[in-house]
Amino acid sequence: MSTVSCSSCVVILNQQQEQNISHQHQCQNQPINHSQNTSKNSTVVKNGRVVVISEQAKSQQTNESENA
Repeated sequence: MSTVSCSSCVVILNQQQEQNISHQHQCQNQPINHSQNTSKNSTVVKNGRVVVISEQAKSQQTNESENA
């Protein structure tokens, strides 16, 4: 019995290894897009709460408060 379970484990491990290799090849063939998340975030306290805002939103808020 142990030889049957051992051989089935080898088959399962071989299948898993083939899937991993296939996945690696798929990932290598996809173009990398580094510009997806280039915005930076800041943590500010607003109305007594800590809020995370993007730098772009922060600069817009600064411009609005200066123009008011």
